[in-house]
Amino acid sequence: MKFNPEEYVINNLVFVPFISKNEIDDAIIKIASRINKDYKNKTPLFLITLKGAIFFAADLLRFIKIDCEIETISAKSYGEKMETSGKVKVMLENIDLTGKDIIILEDIVDTGLTLEKLKQVINLRSPRSISVASLLAKPEKFCVDVKIDYLGFSIPPRFVIGNGLDFDERGRNLSGIYVLKD
Repeated sequence: MKFNPEEYVINNLVFVPFISKNEIDDAIIKIASRINKDYKNKTPLFLITLKGAIFFAADLLRFIKIDCEIETISAKSYGEKMETSGKVKVMLENIDLTGKDIIILEDIVDTGLTLEKLKQVINLRSPRSISVASLLAKPEKFCVDVKIDYLGFSIPPRFVIGNGLDFDERGRNLSGIYVLKD
C-alpha cells in the first residue's frame, strides 16, 4: 500500500491529519523549556510509559538541558477495539524511586484511570515528587481528577493515532497526529 499523507487506513477505518508534526515539535519545545526551568537544580527521573510515549519522550528529551535519569514503565488500560478497558495493569520493575523527582511521560491521558493508578503505584515507592508531562489529553473523558503539569494539546474525545499512538499496534509511526474520519 502506498502511503498517502492525507489519510491512513487501518482495517477499513480512515484516519486523517489532525495535528501536524510542526505543531507537535513547537509544543514539545515549550514543555521542555518549562521543565528545564522548573527542575533547574534537580535531577529528575523521567518515567516513559510504554509503548506510546516513546516518540514523545525521544523528542522531548532532546530538548532537556538539565541532568536527568530515564527509565521505562508499562501501564496498559486499553482492551479490544478503541475503548479503555477500565482495568489498569502497571509493570514497574525494580527501579528505586525513593526521594526522587519523578516526571511521568505519557502519550495521551484519556479517562485518567491509567495515570491515577500509575501515580498510586509510584507513590508506594516514596518519591520526593511526581509530575506528569503528556503530549495529549482528553479532559472531557476524565472520570477521575488528574493533574497534568506539562501538556502539549487538549483535544476533543476522538480516537487518534500517530506519534506513538496506535490502533491495534498500527499507526504509531505516523509523524503527526491523525484522527478517525467522521
